[in-house]
This record gives sequence, C-alpha cells and structure tokens, in this order.
Amino acid sequence: MKNKLANIFIFLLLGNQFIYSQNFAKEFGKATQLNFEDKQYAAYQNAEAVVIFDLGKSYFVRDQNSYDVVYERTTRIKILSDAGAKWAEIEIPYYHEGSVWEKVTKIEAYSYNYDNGLKINKLETSNVYEEKINDKWSVKKFVVPQVKAGSVVDYRYSIISEYKFNLRDWEFQWRIPVQYSEYEVQMISFYEYTWLLQGTNKFTEQSSYVDSGLKEQFAGVEFNPNVHKFIIKDVQAFESEELISSINDYIIKLDFQLSRINYPTGGSLEIITTWDNMIKDYLKEEKFGKFINKAEKLSTKLIDIEEFVNKTDREKLDFTIDYLKKNFNWNGINSEFASKSPSDFVKDKHGNSADINLFAVGMLNMLGINAKPVLLSTRGHGKIKYDYPFTHFFNYVILMVPVDGGFVLSDATEVFALNDRIPARCINDKGLIVSKENNGWVGLECLFPSEIKTEISYNLANNDTIFAQVTKTATEYDALDFRNKYGSNIEEIRKILESKSIVLDESSIVVENQLDKTKPYVLSFNQILENQVAGDKIYLSPFLNESISNNPLKQKVRTYAIDLTYPKKRTFITTLKIPEGYQVEYVPANQKFNNILFGFDFSTQTDGDQITVKFEHQLKKTVYSPTDFTNIKYFFEEIVKKSGEKIVLSKVKN
Repeated sequence: MKNKLANIFIFLLLGNQFIYSQNFAKEFGKATQLNFEDKQYAAYQNAEAVVIFDLGKSYFVRDQNSYDVVYERTTRIKILSDAGAKWAEIEIPYYHEGSVWEKVTKIEAYSYNYDNGLKINKLETSNVYEEKINDKWSVKKFVVPQVKAGSVVDYRYSIISEYKFNLRDWEFQWRIPVQYSEYEVQMISFYEYTWLLQGTNKFTEQSSYVDSGLKEQFAGVEFNPNVHKFIIKDVQAFESEELISSINDYIIKLDFQLSRINYPTGGSLEIITTWDNMIKDYLKEEKFGKFINKAEKLSTKLIDIEEFVNKTDREKLDFTIDYLKKNFNWNGINSEFASKSPSDFVKDKHGNSADINLFAVGMLNMLGINAKPVLLSTRGHGKIKYDYPFTHFFNYVILMVPVDGGFVLSDATEVFALNDRIPARCINDKGLIVSKENNGWVGLECLFPSEIKTEISYNLANNDTIFAQVTKTATEYDALDFRNKYGSNIEEIRKILESKSIVLDESSIVVENQLDKTKPYVLSFNQILENQVAGDKIYLSPFLNESISNNPLKQKVRTYAIDLTYPKKRTFITTLKIPEGYQVEYVPANQKFNNILFGFDFSTQTDGDQITVKFEHQLKKTVYSPTDFTNIKYFFEEIVKKSGEKIVLSKVKN
C-alpha cells in the first residue's frame, strides 16, 4: 500500500497549531506597547500564558520534476506568570526516512520586556539544538532568551518537506488560551483532500478561493492554487489531561487526508478507500502481509514443527510468544509496518513492534494456528474514527489468536506481560482485524480489575521512632507496571523509594515473583518514621502516603469521558499494636457504599490491644461517560478525605 503511493508525489498539508491574519505576520519582531498592557489579558488572569496569535501557511513549491511542501509558522505568546516561562521552550519535530528528509529552516525568536523602555533579546542560532527521537523522528529545540512573567515571545520557522505521505494534525487548542488561530493552505489542482474537524462543529471564519495572481504551470497544465483559510478565535485552554486516553482525542483540531490524485495527462486515482480495500492493501504490503508469509516460511528453519504435533493451541501460543520474548528485543518504536525483512530481523535479534508481532503471526501460522494481525492506534496516538478509512489512524499491530474455542489478543514486546495480554498502551477502544476472511473490528478493552494490595504493620515500641513494615502485592497490569518500574534491583528500588521521601531500613527490601509473571509481584520493605507526638497523644496516618492525597478530577464540569485504561482495585490493610500505657482516643468511622460504578468500604476494628484498619475501593468500569463525572469526582473526594483521617492514641491517665 505504501509502495502503491510511493511513486506519486503527494504531501499532506497540515500544521501544528494556531494562526493569525496577514497583518499580524508583519508584526513579527515588532512588539507594541499594547502587548504589555495588563487590561488586555484580564480574562486570562488564571492562565500561565496566552497565545496572542499563531499563524501558518502551507503551500507547494516546484522541485525539478516534483513538488515539495513548505510549512511556515509564526507565533506570539504573552507570558503571564513565572510558571508560564516554559512556553518559551520550543520543540519542532520533523520526519526523515532513508534519503528523504524534512528540513527545518529560518528559525527566529525574540523576547520583549518592557521596563523603562522596550528591551529586545534575540535567539542566537548557536543555541538551537537537534535531538534524535528515533530512527524516523528528530526535533529542533531552543529556549527563547530572557523570558519572565510579563514577557512577550515571538518565534517563527519553516519546514521544507520532500514527503508525499506525511500527515500533520492542525491543532486549534492548546493547554493555554488562544486569542486567534488561522491556518492557510494553498492546494494545487493535482491533489484533492478531505478534512475532519474535531472538538467543535464550526470555525469562526472559513473561506476558499482561487488565487488568480499565482498562475503556475506543470507538465503543460496551467492552474491557479486553491486557497483555504480556517480561523478560530478565543479558544479556551484544554485544562485537564487526567484520566483520558490522549489529549489528541479531545482538543479542537483538523485532520487532512488525501482523497484523489488528478494526473496532468488526464484521469485520476481515488485515494480514499474502504476498510475492506484497505485490508487488501495491507495484505499485499511488503512490510506487512508479505512479511507474515516470509516469516511463516522462515520459522520452519528456527523450530522443529514435529515437536508440536500433540501440543494444544494454548501451548503453541505460549511457546511462540515466549520464544520471541527470550530471543528478540523490542527497540521501543511503535509501528504497524515492519522495519526490515524477516531474515534481517532474525539476524539482528531486535526490531520495532511490527517486526516482532508480525513475525509471531507467521510463526503461529506455521504451527497450524490461524493467527491474525490486528491494527490499532495506541493511547497516545488517539482514537480511530470508524467512519473514515484513513491509514494514518493506525500506528501499531498486535495479534489475535484462536484458543480454547475463543480467541485471545497477544503482544510479544512486553517481556513481563502475560502471553494473553496486550500492553496497556494498546488498550484503546477497537482494533481492525486484517484477514482475507472474517475481518472486522475487535474490542481492545480490559474487563477484569488490576489490584494493588498494601499491607502495613506498625511497631510503636520506640517513643521517638515508628517502624512500619510495608508489603505491596500487585496483580495483572499493576503487576506489569511494578515489574517494569521497580524490577528486582534492590539499589534501583531504594532510589525510587527514597525519591518519594521514604526513609528505609535498606536491608529490608525484598522482591518476590519478578520473573514469574503468572504470580503477583510482591515488594516489601521497612519504613522508618518520626513519632508524631503532641503532648500526651500519638497521631498515626493508617496508610502512610500510599493512598492518593489529591483528587485527580479538579474540573467543575467535564465534557469528555473518564478513561482509566483498565478497572482498578486498591486494598489497604493496616495493623498496629497499642503501646503499653496508651489507649484509643479516636479511630475513623466506618463508611461503605457500593453501586454499578464503584465500591468503597472502610472499616476499623479494635481487638484487645490491636487495631486493624481496612480500606478497599474499586472503580468497576474502564471508561465512564461525562454524565458520571460528578459521581466519580465524589468517589475520589471520599477516598482523599478518608485516607487523610488519623488514628489518635492518648496516654492512660492514672
């Protein structure tokens, strides 16, 4: 499919943020006193910064027998607080593959400060840095100099691109307010595009016209560019990213997709396709369907098929996934296409997610299991819009395997994941099954809870110091997270815990089941605390700092879903022995509620000289609708409130 388009010079015109009008472009490098008047920004008093304008333009330019695309962007930001200075830290990502590159040029930046006159500070080109992200993406970075609260920041740059497939979203919404956003696209007659608007149903202004003053000629065809302008004014900041799949799913933005190519010699080629035709293209693709077929043949040289004659489908699945996890390394790059041939993958022993998972499909097919690849979009990449068969929606592939009369979804990139689980980054609505028969969509949601159980045992024998033995037991995705985060390296675990201001008895750190992913991950350690004594009373936080102390939902209203990735259960069990000479003065009251959305159960029990506090709360769904927001916010508020209540012990009076 990529090869089918490879010989066609196309480029998707897209920008990366907001824009202003032609008059504003002339203001670059010429801040006026108006930009420093506080009353102009009275409506944004709670914001760190505000985008005054952000303007851009994309247009085609001739390059010998083809076209390049030039993208120009100019932005002005008013810094309203010291925290807003981070908006002067600019990153410009650009793409490269093989011998074809995008090139960032004409970087300029200034800061303006008004203090007994206008002070101008220019960015020196020597302070622009380049950083490689992966084998296809790099980024230019710079920090606009001398920026503080009250500064005005200007920057602009251009990107010249040889790419004909590159698709950039045009984002009208930032995490800070935007006063004005305008994007101009000059399209030539050889390429037609369709676009999707997300987050709103209209522009403030929109116009299209033929630019009669820009007549061009190519391959004997004369034409004038078609100019399209999209403007949105006074865009509110996107305030919260808590408990969502990706900010890309909710911000106001434009997606462009090439729909048709009109040839200078006559005739045209439809690019917008159907899901069924897209699947056929993937199966013909050298780095997808043909990769699977070659991997299937190559697998006969890696393993003896005779050894699997009497094996069950589950055993074949476990062998294949374990074999790939043990012998091949994932390079951390997400992709729906393989980056190399199967033979090179076997030789190199490493590859991207598609190299590994497509090879797994081929190996399982060789063992007689009709495994199928499933295309998806990872959480950070955004959700798929099912009404539009756009290839750029996808950035990852997993496998679907028939097992025990049903099927499981699998992925061989996560070493510590169970073989019938996909990584949390892949739990994002639905995936597209790529198959000659029985294709369609499959749900990626996780319906079973992951639990972290925290057990705390207090020792109050010392008047000055409290010792607490802490044991954390994690299952399912929480166990995977712990195995990747903590592992079994005691020194690394110590550093992580101490970074949370935990004072440790270092010799007490113990890890269980790091390598046995079929069992819960267990981490235990002894923590040392100062005795919180006030007069003749001791105050104890039952759960230390292990429970949440702030409500993650801070908005008054929410118009988009609450997405947890997977259902979560948290259990805390604390025991303490009342020291001699003390008695219980106060323990938090019992509290319990349970419904289809969540469960909450807090209880305390005193038995002789021992107090036991148990707190269990669970979010039962993966995704909650905006109508559930008030209830879920209340749920978190009650967790924070109950977790913060203390046990009070007082000296027995003679």
